[in-house]
Amino acid sequence: MAFIKAAGFFVAIWCQMFVYFGIVLTAGVFLGFIIFLPFSWPVRLILSLTAFLGAARVAVLRAVCGGIGGIEAPKIILFITSFIQGLLVILLLLGLARLLILGLSFLLSFCPGWFGQLFKTFRSLIIGPKASLAILLISAVISGYSLYEAARVPRVREAEVTIPAWPNALDGLTVAILGDMHISRFFDEPWVRKVVDRTMDLKPDLILLPGDMVDGSVEQRKNDVAPLADLKAPFGVLASVGNHEYYSGVKEWLPAFEKLGLKILYNSHVVILPHGAPLIIAGLTDLTALEPRFNLPGPSLEQALAGAPPDVPVVLLEHRPVRARINALNPRIIWQISGHTHGGMLPILKSAVRKVNGGFVVCWYDIEKLKLFVQPGLGLWNGFPMRLFDPSEITFLTVRSA
Repeated sequence: MAFIKAAGFFVAIWCQMFVYFGIVLTAGVFLGFIIFLPFSWPVRLILSLTAFLGAARVAVLRAVCGGIGGIEAPKIILFITSFIQGLLVILLLLGLARLLILGLSFLLSFCPGWFGQLFKTFRSLIIGPKASLAILLISAVISGYSLYEAARVPRVREAEVTIPAWPNALDGLTVAILGDMHISRFFDEPWVRKVVDRTMDLKPDLILLPGDMVDGSVEQRKNDVAPLADLKAPFGVLASVGNHEYYSGVKEWLPAFEKLGLKILYNSHVVILPHGAPLIIAGLTDLTALEPRFNLPGPSLEQALAGAPPDVPVVLLEHRPVRARINALNPRIIWQISGHTHGGMLPILKSAVRKVNGGFVVCWYDIEKLKLFVQPGLGLWNGFPMRLFDPSEITFLTVRSA
């Protein structure tokens, strides 16, 4: 009961934040798009209010349908409102570009002669209804495509990677990485089943899940996560927790994951023996654990490696990549696998995502002797399901020694 009350309190704050987001997004769409439409002011006001409901969809849907990790609305409602939210985001960006172009063309229209007249004509075209229609159509296409990219079953990306400190005896080990699945009402049982089937078709030696597997409580997701029980690999299906496991009730999820056959590395490790050579797989908790509402053990590499055999290389699962430089100070860790960033999701967000994640956003980084892989993820949080030029993937790696 206490957990439910606490979750309700923080959901209320979270929803309030998305009300502010809706106000800002609606204001931008109004200034860059709605104000130019050839309608009366009452119609523009109605359009603005409608846009606000779409822009604040997270707050609206959670108020109506609830949800502690994701939004618990019917899937068709999630798709429709996601398209509208994406449409508004692109309208905002194109509207800001329109305002910038209008400002420049206004200044250049004061130039003498034909040059100034050219920009006066151009300015009238940018303001006109045909320009608004073009912006609307372009926004709809981009929103639809980004929603498709977010919602589709991830393709498999196969690659070979050389890790300098990788033991020669383990050369050729195959690893499937399934990060950020965000199993929810959006990414439900049929989607999870296809992900599991594609993964098992690869026949990996080892399957690793670096967090954010679920959005929602155990009771809400029990059917959606059921296919995970069919994930099998000779050397295990190992996982760490991400921030969304905490939002969804990590204490309840830990035993539920174990029942599905996932070995959760919660500031702990296991030793595997592929080809007879030892390899340590360690996993850390997420920084979210340190928040006062959870007050749970934060990531501790010392605790995770307590009792581990010395002189054995370590592969580390930590959901966020932001602490990779700290982890690199331990010479035993040769490979860190993270997620959390979803590859940046949109080109315009990539630099911001990189900044808040320690300079890491997607793919491979070399930090001293540590090889960091930030997986782009399979799913997304259903409050903002957009991907543009940052596709989801099931990563299948063949690891080579130097």
